[in-house]
Amino acid sequence: MVPDSPLQSPPRAPYASAPRKHVVVVGAGIVGASTAWHLAKKGFDVTVVDRETPRAIADGASGGNAGLLSIGHYPLTRPGVSMRGLKWMFSRTAPLYIKPRLDRELVAWLWNFHLHCNKRHLDRCMAVLCAMGWQTLEVLEGMLAEESIDCDYARDGWLDVVMKPENMAHAEAEARSLEKFGYAWERLDGDALRRRDPCFKGDVAGAIHMKDSAHCAPNDLIAGLVRALPKHGVTVRFDSGVKGFRQARSGAVTGVLLENGEMLAADAVVLAAGVWSDALGRLAGVAIPMQGARGYHLQFDYPAVNPPPMPSTGMVLHETFVAITPMERSGQRQLRLAGTLEIGPLGEPWMRERLEMLVKGSTAYLNGLEALKPAAEWAGYRPCTSDGMPAIGGVRTKPGLFIATGHAMMGMTLGPVTGKAMAQIVAGEKPCFDVAMLDPARFN
Repeated sequence: MVPDSPLQSPPRAPYASAPRKHVVVVGAGIVGASTAWHLAKKGFDVTVVDRETPRAIADGASGGNAGLLSIGHYPLTRPGVSMRGLKWMFSRTAPLYIKPRLDRELVAWLWNFHLHCNKRHLDRCMAVLCAMGWQTLEVLEGMLAEESIDCDYARDGWLDVVMKPENMAHAEAEARSLEKFGYAWERLDGDALRRRDPCFKGDVAGAIHMKDSAHCAPNDLIAGLVRALPKHGVTVRFDSGVKGFRQARSGAVTGVLLENGEMLAADAVVLAAGVWSDALGRLAGVAIPMQGARGYHLQFDYPAVNPPPMPSTGMVLHETFVAITPMERSGQRQLRLAGTLEIGPLGEPWMRERLEMLVKGSTAYLNGLEALKPAAEWAGYRPCTSDGMPAIGGVRTKPGLFIATGHAMMGMTLGPVTGKAMAQIVAGEKPCFDVAMLDPARFN
């Protein structure tokens, strides 16, 4: 529900006849940058603030994404995942590692996560996520075309690659569950998969090709989008952390206080700071309980001479949960191995064994990985809510404050359509998808 605020009613036409509303967007990742882009297109005066440098933003959670834009992907809260998580909790090399610790907020998050790992909740989630998915690639493709962003974008689907024959039925069942939402898929047995892609080893049983998704070089996408904002009148403030909010006696949020002491007045504030949104929201009296789930990736350059066979499209390895994406950046062919979720206190040192498990979890599936050398490695935090769904909408108790965060591993995929919906909500318009389930107030 859109809050009762000065921005609730649609702007009067012609828009130029009235003072331009000023919106501050906190966060320059894919969600914040997309929101700013759409707000500017609607005629708002927009300032984006981010505590990072341009390079760090491109290499942040958005840029560190696997590069798979897998629309229709299941949320974290799948039936049975919470029980498997308990088994994995003490294994530092499990796909989902939760560092054991006495932490009241973590215990509450885990309990709520467990309560949402059921079929009924999954069905509700998929209705929303699939609706967002169909729109988000169209929104993204429009942005890429208008801004001429070169990020190796290709709408070629993704593969759910299965090693064990007995797991093919489960992979196929997940694909069939998406048919009612209009998603297309194809089952490939091992021989057909290898004829299509010689990169796969002989022990691989087969794959499910989800045809409607895409892949990209995410660092180049977010860097190109942030560079494009100023030409639409957006002011982007780097190295500008937020340390508070200005609030009226009514509770309305009317500006942000920067770490350098500067106050930016605003008619609306959109909080889109990823995993940091929880701590920032609490400064305004709004809780968005999240856990930062750290993911990792390794980037490999393909040699110009005698390169091993390269995958033709992105994939997720069914048994090891490693995502693998081919991409080309500045003329260099690369392969990104990404995955793992590690829930622990923010800012702790990297766990090197989790980087190593990306290679270990991939070599059984792919030929030629041993011939590649890592060109870069990365780790960053995914903002994960306890019910597996993002928080998108206005805050009823804090008029002028809007939230767009909590997309977990789906930020790059769902960021473009989230930005479009947020601009519509701020303008007092009906959003392009149903946001009722995503109300930030559900956590309070």
